[in-house]
Amino acid sequence: AIEQWESGKNEMAVIAAYPSDLIGSIDPETHKSNHPGRPIMCMSDFEGYGAKKHLRHGQQPEGVPTVHGLMFEPYWAAGFSFARGHFVVQVPYDQFLPMVFQGEEINIGMRGFTYGYDYYTMEHSVCFHMYALRENKAKRKNVKLFWENSNNFNGVEAKAMKRLNGIIGMVREQDKNDFYHEDEQKYGLGKLRTPEKFYRTFGIHLNTQTVEHHLCSFVGKPMKEVLSPALRENRMGLDYSKITYEFVDPKKGRP
Repeated sequence: AIEQWESGKNEMAVIAAYPSDLIGSIDPETHKSNHPGRPIMCMSDFEGYGAKKHLRHGQQPEGVPTVHGLMFEPYWAAGFSFARGHFVVQVPYDQFLPMVFQGEEINIGMRGFTYGYDYYTMEHSVCFHMYALRENKAKRKNVKLFWENSNNFNGVEAKAMKRLNGIIGMVREQDKNDFYHEDEQKYGLGKLRTPEKFYRTFGIHLNTQTVEHHLCSFVGKPMKEVLSPALRENRMGLDYSKITYEFVDPKKGRP
């Protein structure tokens, strides 16, 4: 992972992904990875309603790498996140989001973006996950989950989601200040980039709470061609003032 991170030549690089399934991915004798594909963070859409509506990352695609080395992607993932230690110092987990599971990732990802971090997926996976699939399905189904206790904390998740979305500006204009503001500076946005720049670049429309679909078609060689020229010579991340691209669904109206 370190070698792959260094290949990006970007101090602000964060490698993030939903790890591929463990089954069949590791050679039982050599214990080395034999998984040819790499997961990509590029599929997201609005989910929920009211105060709980948020941008949720869905099941992500993966495939055999067509770009050698690290590859840009738009979103951060909690499943696997690898970066320099200053990432978690600048963008710590918000301690005021109890009972939240879905929606956390766009909060962390957006805050990281405004601090100047850039998201990548690695060429060769180094981490896998035991999902509730096939022979592991029964084992995973017995794992206790925190939301089993949600009935004991009525209203807590809705209040947390208002804060989560409010901090990153993913709310209607009239609701921009209607959330819990404790330690907002510590768990808030950076000043290097704006959330609006992210939304415009990757096709997210807050006014209608919709997204431009088929963003994955942009990830790969097209995204590399657009973003790579903006990488600062001092390796301190992408200079988004040089990026004017705005993604539009190339298959609008089609599945």
